[in-house]
Amino acid sequence: MRDATITERQQHWLDHIRAADAFDGSIADYARSEGLKPKELYSWKGILARRGLLGAEAAAESKTGFVRVIAPSRPLAMSLVLPNGVRLEWHGELGPEQLEALVLTASRLQ
Repeated sequence: MRDATITERQQHWLDHIRAADAFDGSIADYARSEGLKPKELYSWKGILARRGLLGAEAAAESKTGFVRVIAPSRPLAMSLVLPNGVRLEWHGELGPEQLEALVLTASRLQ
């Protein structure tokens, strides 16, 4: 970062962008809570990122317009209803042998 070479106005917006990043909510929510226009805050984020005043991730986001999103993994959930009316439900993975044993046992139930 080149904090020593930025203007007072740039520093003002940089402080808001850093605060928005730490805010528990979206950038737009932060802007509204501070009486700022969300569009203006987003605009300054792009300007400062292109000038190299934000981290590399923010600069890449500014160039592409996309944000990297990693979806949380969820455990596998399965449900199976057998002809005898028995319903099997499980969460997580079962190996082929486990699944076969479970289905055979449940199919014998009345």
